Amino acid sequence: MLMLSHLNYDLPVLRLTDSVAKALKSLRTQGVNALAVVENKQFIGLVSDEILAQALSPDQSLSDLKAHFHPFHMEEEEDVLASLPWFDEPSFDLIAITNSEGLFRGYLTKNTAGNLLLNSGLENKNGGIIRIPFQASRDSLSTIIRIIEEEKGFVVRSFFQEPNVVLQVQTETFGKIISNLERHGIFIEKAFVFGEQLEVDQDRFDHLMRFIDL
Repeated sequence: MLMLSHLNYDLPVLRLTDSVAKALKSLRTQGVNALAVVENKQFIGLVSDEILAQALSPDQSLSDLKAHFHPFHMEEEEDVLASLPWFDEPSFDLIAITNSEGLFRGYLTKNTAGNLLLNSGLENKNGGIIRIPFQASRDSLSTIIRIIEEEKGFVVRSFFQEPNVVLQVQTETFGKIISNLERHGIFIEKAFVFGEQLEVDQDRFDHLMRFIDL
């Protein structure tokens, strides 16, 4: 599931010459908490309502706040799964997507990512997503995969976003896999479960529906 196939082109972008008042109005109109600032198709950064609150005047231009823009973005050829750690943070409900040269292509929204992972990420089969703070000196990806496969699990996709490795696992025994990984000293930072996983302690794991806030 490449980002490119699921971009939102309806949300607007802002310009450095736009006023703070115009930017705030755009955020309220669109019902989002951030928008991308773009100049000559080049992504400059994300601006949020919190950043705009630092302005001295509503007539001030966004260029005056450039040093405070959030630079994070992802590239269109990356997997949607890669957005999970970013959306797990409450700061923004969208990600600016660029090409390899930094040219703005569109947005990936939190709800789009969540629904994709929920509805098609595991092809409607049981399993889930595991996020592990990975240390090459301590952990072995081959060992992690072997443990998963021993419990009849299958790693559908994996993604490294330092210092985390995110694994999408298809299995009927998600809870057992988590327990076995922890028994081998693998620290599980977060797990998102799909399907009817009655053996999973729902108080212990975050359900994906919490992640997408639906």
